[in-house]
Amino acid sequence: MKTLKILFTAIVAVCLASCIKFKVEATVDVTVVKNGQIQPNVEVYRFNDGLGESTTMYKSNSKDMVVTNEKGVAHFELRSPDDLDPSDVGLTETKTFYFATYDKNEDRNGLVSIAVTSGDKKQVKLEIQDPANPSDD
Repeated sequence: MKTLKILFTAIVAVCLASCIKFKVEATVDVTVVKNGQIQPNVEVYRFNDGLGESTTMYKSNSKDMVVTNEKGVAHFELRSPDDLDPSDVGLTETKTFYFATYDKNEDRNGLVSIAVTSGDKKQVKLEIQDPANPSDD
């Protein structure tokens, strides 16, 4: 009887897992620029809006990382159900995502946020700050 319960539980778990569809709900292309020049081969980290911008202080909190291509663009695919609600069941939502870059000391040197809704194909520019020439934000 115990074996039957374990087998039944395993079958239910497999059925539930197969129902989850990881579908691309939206995309964000992050163009990385420093001093007006595109930056290829830069690691860009993605953060879901959990605690706001403070989450981005440490790249270990990131959900994903993509390296920019030769045009300085990091392409992120936001999937359901992890990033956004599944649109194929009629759910839509808007979430804020943060994208950040870090220097060799793992200090954040660039940050941008963007609101994304299911179905969006967004583009955003992330400016890497030069420590010798900080911005006046």
